[in-house]
Amino acid sequence: MQDLVWGRSRLFAAGPDGEEFTAMCCNTKQKIARALRQLMSERPLSKITVQDLMEGAQMKRQSFYYHFQDIYDVLGWICEKQLGQPLREEPELDFEEWCMRLVALMEEDRAFYRRVFLAGNPEIVREFCEGLVRPRVGRLLFQEEDLRQLPRRQGFVVDFCTRALTSYFVELCTARKSADRGEVRECLRGLLEVLRPAEEACLQSQAG
Repeated sequence: MQDLVWGRSRLFAAGPDGEEFTAMCCNTKQKIARALRQLMSERPLSKITVQDLMEGAQMKRQSFYYHFQDIYDVLGWICEKQLGQPLREEPELDFEEWCMRLVALMEEDRAFYRRVFLAGNPEIVREFCEGLVRPRVGRLLFQEEDLRQLPRRQGFVVDFCTRALTSYFVELCTARKSADRGEVRECLRGLLEVLRPAEEACLQSQAG
């Protein structure tokens, strides 16, 4: 009997036929995601229904809910594929290079992310980006990626920096012109100069 593994939205089979089943699900999700991207180039996100989406994907409406909870879940899946997975494949990047990599990934599909952030309800993508940024900020400042392990004061600092940095990335995406990579790098270095004393103090505390 196959084991069942809970994926982001639905159940996936794991076992002798698990890989084939997962590949089929992924292919279906890609079709739905492509349909959403196409529709978003034609109308606001708020005007897109599941029925519109599945007609664009040339699939039955009821099959949507096997793979996703709602349209915002599709956005989250796209973000995971385009941003989350590539960044997790490069854990060795230092903070500056990691941020530059995130900016580059968003710039590769800038038109899409700009439409999302200007759609009037961009929380799903903003929260996704915060989820990526927060562990890196925690590691930079306090050598800890899990905020639950930090005292309340340090957790507040990580959360504050995370929200500020994410807002900066959103601002880059929503600007009319593409980001100047050199200017972005200089801004990040300026931020690191401000944060470095906190990083050094944490290291000294751990050494002591």
